[in-house]
Amino acid sequence: CKAATDAGAAAAQRIGELVSVHVIPRPHGDLEEVFPISFKGDSNI
Repeated sequence: CKAATDAGAAAAQRIGELVSVHVIPRPHGDLEEVFPISFKGDSNI
C-alpha cells in the first residue's frame, strides 16, 4: 500500500537518512518456509 510506505518513509526520515523504499507486491510462495508467519487465516494480525 502506497500510503503505508509513505508513512514509513516519513517516519524514517525524521529519525535519520532514508536510502530507499521498496514494496514486494506479491511475496514468494516459499516465504512461509523461511519465515514462520502465516498470511492465510491468521486473526492475530
